[in-house]
Amino acid sequence: MDNATLERKAEELTNLAADLFIVDAYYLHQRQVVFSLRYRFDPNKSVQLLKDRLQLAGYKFTLNQTDDSLLVSVNPERKLVIPKLNLLLFFLTLASVYFVPVFYFNLNAPTLSAAFRATLDDLGRGRGLMFTAALISILLVHEMGHFWASRRRGIVTSWPYFIPAPNFIGTFGAVIRSKSPFWNRRDLIEVGATGPIAGWVVALGWLIYGLNHSLVLAGELATFSGMAFTLNGESLLTQALVPMLIGPAPPGTFYVFSEAAFAGWVGLLVTALNMLPIGQLDGGHVIYGLAGRRQHLFGWLALGVLIVLGFQSPTWWVFAALGFAMGIGHPPTLNDRAPVSGRAQLLGWIALVILLLSFTPVPFQ
Repeated sequence: MDNATLERKAEELTNLAADLFIVDAYYLHQRQVVFSLRYRFDPNKSVQLLKDRLQLAGYKFTLNQTDDSLLVSVNPERKLVIPKLNLLLFFLTLASVYFVPVFYFNLNAPTLSAAFRATLDDLGRGRGLMFTAALISILLVHEMGHFWASRRRGIVTSWPYFIPAPNFIGTFGAVIRSKSPFWNRRDLIEVGATGPIAGWVVALGWLIYGLNHSLVLAGELATFSGMAFTLNGESLLTQALVPMLIGPAPPGTFYVFSEAAFAGWVGLLVTALNMLPIGQLDGGHVIYGLAGRRQHLFGWLALGVLIVLGFQSPTWWVFAALGFAMGIGHPPTLNDRAPVSGRAQLLGWIALVILLLSFTPVPFQ
């Protein structure tokens, strides 16, 4: 690593400490970046947070702490290691997405043991594999979009935490925890928008592929299939694609989605939920990046829309309550006054268009 690269690394590392410490000096010593820092806040909490950031960012380091200052020596050659907990949660979610939806389908069996046996039989015939591959790929690409954008802008985040769940899709999705602040609104937009855009592209691909393998069936057969759809209350994108790729559904019939199409539909729904302009959702990031402190107005508007839609689909009342509990407003970045690049603004507007195309007013009927 040449001196110019080391200098650039030193600047990146300085950003990880500057909000917690006063950086008195840094220098290069035996291919290490050495920092002399003074405390701004509680020493123990600041040191622990700095350790977390450096570890998550993949750096090896040593600390020499005194009452007044901290000397940090960092190896700038970082190595990213996925923590065991994140891997465990990923594989547990993989298992729950594979097993739980098929089990839900068989709950009409006379007993739970019969439902369990029917589920194992279905899994043995390959049921659930396509849905699992599709949904996991959508979630993984979404979260890694956030992860990549964060690392690109020098923001330290955790690896994705996947969340297994006993619901009809087997998961509550995934989350990434931020361990360092957003420096400006440009970075906020890029991190907030990259995940939804990346995941949406994958979801759209699965939806188009799956719709080409979907059917129109009479009411009784469609209901038995477990994935029967009408276009009432569906998103603009679904309403456009389904008739185009499957054809019209005459009265008394339903669209029956394949596993890939259903996973793509779920992916669009999850992307739209994440893009609601509330608090620290992806949409909250994007709107704050574009509109600054006026974001809370859009957040309250979105909450009102969810409450109204709840009279058609009570599920929205649950999401409205969760949004209110998380907080409607978005905290400021370290430098709200920094200009937002044209590229970041374009990403933000693309993400908002995705919200408009993918939002499903009545998702569960």
